Amino acid sequence: MAKAQKTTAAKKAAPIKQVAAIEDGTADIEAGEPATFKSFGKGDGDHPGFAFTRYWWEGEGLREGITPWVLKKLRLGDDPVFGQAARAEVLLPPTAPADYADCAFLLKRFDETRPSFEKHAMVQAKLSLDPSEPWHVGYERARGFVRAHFAVRFPVILVAHVPGVAGLEGYGNHVHCIVLPRPVTINGLGGTCHRLCSDRGYNEALEAWQRHVAKETAA
Repeated sequence: MAKAQKTTAAKKAAPIKQVAAIEDGTADIEAGEPATFKSFGKGDGDHPGFAFTRYWWEGEGLREGITPWVLKKLRLGDDPVFGQAARAEVLLPPTAPADYADCAFLLKRFDETRPSFEKHAMVQAKLSLDPSEPWHVGYERARGFVRAHFAVRFPVILVAHVPGVAGLEGYGNHVHCIVLPRPVTINGLGGTCHRLCSDRGYNEALEAWQRHVAKETAA
């Protein structure tokens, strides 16, 4: 008798759960195809050494998050010596809590707190390093630019790739500036900055980079 009552109760509860899923939209998301992670980039054809890419999700399905993509930039292969980035770090606004300086924590919070309606994921500026100087010199130049332009408001993950140390020819040294387009304050991550994830964001970043290089050259 107890078993029959339990089964009946479960049947009564099921429609309530289904109605809730329909009301908040999760029923369609769970049933559909996963959202596609897409990108649109402006290469360095017009402006050598500077490329800018925007990333977003297309579709209403479940989203994997940006963590797997970023981890691939940090860990390029299985080689125990050369399988990882030459250097990587997180740059934060001065108001950000210290916990966000940890890359794993930052990515986890970014993916966990992303609103389901938000399509924009991140932007990336790829800066080529001058092959005539030690790569760390170019890295510091890129770091100064990111600190002045992006990291005043947004968390940024800097990743330096130096293929030459692994004996790879034909691949120039470069720095990936992965910008998470949500301001971070003492209260954590805020809403997405759509201006950053647009042509205006690209133009402003390019102009800031050109000014930064010109200033260093003149010094």
